[in-house]
Amino acid sequence: MGFNINKIGGIGGIYNSQKVESKKDIKEVAQTKGKMDEVKISKEAKDFQLVMKAAKAARDIPDVREEVITPIKEKLDKGTYEVDSSGIADKLLARKFNTKI
Repeated sequence: MGFNINKIGGIGGIYNSQKVESKKDIKEVAQTKGKMDEVKISKEAKDFQLVMKAAKAARDIPDVREEVITPIKEKLDKGTYEVDSSGIADKLLARKFNTKI
């Protein structure tokens, strides 16, 4: 029993006989009149967008402000850095009593 490849053509004939004819009597496409599409963004979505922008801006801020740290490092290296103990005490007390000095 062998396989005859010529008989496969008969299957193709079935598919070719079922063609769809296009309609030629349609003259124009119906145009939709009326309301256009509209997008409304909720207040919550706008607030979320604002928070995400703020978070991105916060990520862009460096963790260490070199312009503040560099002079302190130089003073420490030279041994000229002095601690203002009364200033520290004032700030600690001000925090404790929620007042500004």
